[in-house]
Amino acid sequence: MKTTRAILLAALLLGFAPLAGAPQATAQVSEIDYHMAMSSITNAGNRAPKVAALKRVPSVGVIRLDFRAVPRFRTDIPDPSEFKIMVRKNAGGVAKLQRALAGNPVTRDVLARRGIGANQVAGVQVSSNGSLRLYIFEQWDLPR
Repeated sequence: MKTTRAILLAALLLGFAPLAGAPQATAQVSEIDYHMAMSSITNAGNRAPKVAALKRVPSVGVIRLDFRAVPRFRTDIPDPSEFKIMVRKNAGGVAKLQRALAGNPVTRDVLARRGIGANQVAGVQVSSNGSLRLYIFEQWDLPR
């Protein structure tokens, strides 16, 4: 039993060690977030008006779409390039969302405090209280 616990603890620590260098409150996309990320990208244009109307943002979660800390064995999470393809297919809506984020003083301030440019955001979820979950690319290398 102690051996099993030690193995599980070691696996847990090794699995999260690469996250130690990542900025606080930033996570990699997981299987749980995959569908929400894809939905946020495809609905980016529809969410832009809600983002533009925000008067306050009590909290922000950031999910990086281009960060993979663990090997990609037996997972349904797409490669970061697949997220970028989805962004290309929905470029108009994503651009509208990015303009809304940059144009709203509240969201612009939230992004600036976290060192995130509006052009890094590929999608967003907006909760009923104004909290945001941002889906971003740390390195945005899409040809324009």
